[in-house]
Amino acid sequence: MLLALGLIILAVLQTFYGLWPLRAVRKAIAQMRSGQESRVTDALPDEVMPMVNELNALLDYNEKQAEESRRHAGNLAHALKTPLTVIMNSATAHAPDMSETVIREATTMRRQVDHHLARARAVGRRGHSHSRAVVWGSLEAVERAVGRLYAHVRLDMAGDKAIAARVERQDLDEMLGNLIENAAKYGGGSVFVTVEDAGDFVEMIIEDDGQGIPESERERLFDRGARLDTGKPGTGLGLAIVRDVVEIYGGTVALEKSEDLGGLLVRLRLPKATS
Repeated sequence: MLLALGLIILAVLQTFYGLWPLRAVRKAIAQMRSGQESRVTDALPDEVMPMVNELNALLDYNEKQAEESRRHAGNLAHALKTPLTVIMNSATAHAPDMSETVIREATTMRRQVDHHLARARAVGRRGHSHSRAVVWGSLEAVERAVGRLYAHVRLDMAGDKAIAARVERQDLDEMLGNLIENAAKYGGGSVFVTVEDAGDFVEMIIEDDGQGIPESERERLFDRGARLDTGKPGTGLGLAIVRDVVEIYGGTVALEKSEDLGGLLVRLRLPKATS
């Protein structure tokens, strides 16, 4: 009986002191919730530190997400402020071109809302490690849509038909749709798309036979509203949206010269999805 009692006491003590570091973590979390601390900074045993490090990393990630949301909300508010001011001034002055002003400024506001919605969707999905989209299926869908809009354009595709990117299908459709539509709109009637396996990335190359873009102007096209050819309809947000969404997923997009067709070459790289 004495031996059993001793073992029970030892088990209780072992449990009490063994779980003591977790009580310290609970206390630190309570302090973070009350605003006294922002991270778990106490020195804890090596057995508990991996969990603490992961907790701190999660807090860093959540803070980054919140900061991005605040920044996007501020950018959207700033972008809508000017068109709303123009409409208010026109309405107050009873301007004769009121209807044209409303239509023009409403179009501007819609472009900005579409841009920020695309970013918000991609940011919300970025943490989904199971995101997966077969590139060839997305290309076929975009080909059908572009074919209806630009019947005179010949679109050829080649490459790996089974490879998948670690993105949401809707975001991939939007990125490829913007790039291929630009190639069809500003090219000379021929567009060629290549899909390649680039190690940890999927590389999509979109080429056209248009006049191309001078190297000094290529980076500027990624700015919101930037356009070189104002004679054709467009918003100037296509490439800006593509770059923002690509970077959120950890990819890259670059503009180069097509050696085969002579026009513009867009090199889009996205993380490859594992099987």
